[in-house]
Amino acid sequence: MLLRRLLASLTLAMPAFTAPVMAQSDQRQFIVAYVEFLPAKTAQGRQKLQQLAGLARASAGLISFNVNEEIGRPNFYSLVVIWKAAAAYRAFVNSAQTQALLSSIQPLLEAPFDERPGNLVE
Repeated sequence: MLLRRLLASLTLAMPAFTAPVMAQSDQRQFIVAYVEFLPAKTAQGRQKLQQLAGLARASAGLISFNVNEEIGRPNFYSLVVIWKAAAAYRAFVNSAQTQALLSSIQPLLEAPFDERPGNLVE
């Protein structure tokens, strides 16, 4: 009985842990994203990530955008991105150009984007 209540309470609490939470609008927004391309689409995927980085670098509020290829696994990438504010990040993600580019990346993926927004803890 106690175990059943515990499991029920954890089930109810899970959405709070899995829902993405944005930084407050005046805080820097840190994003780490993991990207895995289909092996046959790696070169095309790398080019699309470079385009995404270029688009971000032309956007207001970007501090840095780094595209990192995993050693020994050329179809695995991590993106480490810092925005001056969550509002700048949202504006970038919601722009028509970004949405079109992200849509063109989708068919090249082995797995969905694994995006992890966060705040700096000092």
